[in-house]
Amino acid sequence: MIGRLFKIIKNKKQTFVDPLSGYINNLVSSINNDEIFKKDIHEATFCVIDTETTGLEIKTAKLINVAAVKVVDFKIKDFYNVFINPEMDIPEDSIQWHGITNEMVKDKPIIAEVLPEFLKFISDSVIVGHHVNFDLKMINKELQEAFNAEIKNIWIDTMLLFSKNILNRDELVSLDYLLRLYNVKCQGRHTALGDALATAEVFNKLVIKIKHKFQTVGDLYQSQFKVLSNQ
Repeated sequence: MIGRLFKIIKNKKQTFVDPLSGYINNLVSSINNDEIFKKDIHEATFCVIDTETTGLEIKTAKLINVAAVKVVDFKIKDFYNVFINPEMDIPEDSIQWHGITNEMVKDKPIIAEVLPEFLKFISDSVIVGHHVNFDLKMINKELQEAFNAEIKNIWIDTMLLFSKNILNRDELVSLDYLLRLYNVKCQGRHTALGDALATAEVFNKLVIKIKHKFQTVGDLYQSQFKVLSNQ
């Protein structure tokens, strides 16, 4: 109901501004990444995220499932999971991929109702994901459309972290490969919560293996972009 009441409504004569927009924008702008970069990796809060969508074209796709798994000292502490009514039909090929049907989301909250509680959950945590760029682009697209805002949290991609620090070469690595490598079982593959929980386990095992190289969040973040000598 909140989203329906406060959704931004525009017409030629007047613009009605969502009263939640100020709250959302204050929330995202209050994040101090400079301080988070300095945090010890054992003290920082990480949120492993995953999304499921109506499609893969960011301009037209809508979020239908969002999950976040909170990690502190490389232990899972909490999780958030929500299904979303995209206010459109989910294409059949997408349903075949993730198994989320129109019936499953028809009575769920719309995105404007979900985003405030999602942002409150992740707060200023370091965002983690596998190929996380897609998830962040989808979340920011929905945030822009609903509240004219974007999250700017520090992010870490498990694919980059693995390829740069374990393989020592630039290589596209699938989540399934890492699940097999680290012997992680995924309950609910291609659901947001299932994938987020599995990615969190991969992240914990991966960082524990390489943590002797890093002290701060900034060290870990920068390791994703290091230029390798064999390149």
